[in-house]
Amino acid sequence: MRVLVTRPAGRAKDLLAALHEQGAATLHIPMLVINELDAQRDAASIQCNRDRILDLDRYHKLIFISANAVHYGVNLVEQFWPQWPAQQPVLAIGKATATALADRGLNAIGGDGSMNSESLLATDELISVSGERIAIFRGMGGRETLADVMRERGASVDYIECYRRCAPRLDRAETLAQLSGFAPTAAIVNSGETLENLTALLPPDSALFDCPLIVPGDRVAALAGNLGYARAIPAANAGTAATLEALHTLPCV
Repeated sequence: MRVLVTRPAGRAKDLLAALHEQGAATLHIPMLVINELDAQRDAASIQCNRDRILDLDRYHKLIFISANAVHYGVNLVEQFWPQWPAQQPVLAIGKATATALADRGLNAIGGDGSMNSESLLATDELISVSGERIAIFRGMGGRETLADVMRERGASVDYIECYRRCAPRLDRAETLAQLSGFAPTAAIVNSGETLENLTALLPPDSALFDCPLIVPGDRVAALAGNLGYARAIPAANAGTAATLEALHTLPCV
């Protein structure tokens, strides 16, 4: 197997190690970059975040949607609250997010069983939220499902958007030469935004459109089909274990 991995820098170590352990060759080209907010470009968002962090003790629940949200969000909270202001329930989407929270001394609800918005919404903690104030730590933009459903259930929801997801700045000719020389037999793409960034880089006749893609669920698989990829295999979630399980469904594994 020759596997293209597109996770952001710093977020691919476990996956790359697992692939190498199983004998796969890998090419890691991050197709998503995580950046801090810019003091000038994002001044309004930075002020909004500050105001909401200062009111953090008034929220009934805090939700972190990714390990990046934990890194940037907890750092932001600790600027204003040397100790967490209250013992609100903290919820996480995904094992990596729950682990990142545990590393910062916060025990999260969710984790293994809640790898996306839909599964987290099905937990007991979010079924009855009428009258509650809930803060979601995330990057700028993204899916609205989580907030929309909780608002339908009667909650007041605020975002604390503490980082930006950006397309990488790559030398297109050099990157395409890398892909051509490596000739991947499978590619792993862990989000719709990552897939869109990858697609924008490729020429219409790229062999990658015929390469099996491992994607995190049916939503991104449908996007892959719309973008012209011949075969997208939905994993149960974006985690390493589920990604490898989906990869093993390929006949050449």
